[in-house]
Amino acid sequence: MNRTFKIGLPCLILSTAVSLYAQRGAPQAPLPDNPQSLAHISAAKKLAGDDSFLAYPNNFFCVAGNARAQNNNAPDLDPVKLFDNIYAVGNSETTVYALTSSDGIVLLDAGFEEKAGPVLVPQLQKLGLDPARVKFILLGHGHADHFGGAKYFQDKYGTKIAATAADWDLINAPAPARGGAGGGGAKPTKDVVLAEGQPFKFGDLTITPIAIPGHTPGSLAFIFPVKDKGQTHTAGLFGGTVLTTGILTTDALKQYTQSITHYLDTAKRMNVDVELQNHPIFDGMPDKLAKLRSAKASDPNPFVIGSDRYLKMWNIVSECIQAEIARREGSN
Repeated sequence: MNRTFKIGLPCLILSTAVSLYAQRGAPQAPLPDNPQSLAHISAAKKLAGDDSFLAYPNNFFCVAGNARAQNNNAPDLDPVKLFDNIYAVGNSETTVYALTSSDGIVLLDAGFEEKAGPVLVPQLQKLGLDPARVKFILLGHGHADHFGGAKYFQDKYGTKIAATAADWDLINAPAPARGGAGGGGAKPTKDVVLAEGQPFKFGDLTITPIAIPGHTPGSLAFIFPVKDKGQTHTAGLFGGTVLTTGILTTDALKQYTQSITHYLDTAKRMNVDVELQNHPIFDGMPDKLAKLRSAKASDPNPFVIGSDRYLKMWNIVSECIQAEIARREGSN
């Protein structure tokens, strides 16, 4: 099977040093602020207001020294059902989501190679999900901490693997060229080519891919419906988040903020009100999981944050990244 989805946003082809970066790199001393960077920080703070949820991205990205890469040795998740048709498995800082449909299961990302059989499979089984019914894995981007487990499912269960053309090229590049968290990892065989402009449909599930080049040339966000107590909500997963900026060029950061703006155009139109992350270290996921575990039947789902807060969250991220751009340009 080989599906191709037409792309809507041109993927700027970056130099190898820019396009193949992952979340790693030595910490760098922060550059001094200037009026332009402080204006972006102020804008982010104003968007966050006194909202405890929005404080997470603001404090992570806008407070110097707080942003960090994911910890690949973080504890694995206690697998959990988030909505009637979506489950969280994998690692607490590199999370995989399982979406159920009338025709089987779709995974968003596949986590680490070494954890596919020993961790992901029993986690799915613990949730009552049959790993053999994982028919597709859609990759948010082509780094090994996201595609690493894909080949295991492909070989054992015949799962079809889907990524953008640009990130299939990245996956198939020599391991050293992939860099950082992108290095290593068993490479799955190319099955499905995803791109913006044509939804991915499987059974009664429809997933809308949005091109967000920046973290990799072919990074994707996914928008899809989730069901909770008979009500339908719309979830957004931004699959190419930049956590640390130190090893990125200024042009790459500018492209990334353009991708956020592009993504939010669709998120606003589709009324995204559920926030999910594949690296959930800046969105208060532990608190949301704690609230979910203790919730009564009548309590709202803590992962439903509302469309307005969702848009504010990603605008906060953008303002904080723009502050870093302003620092760099002001120091030249």
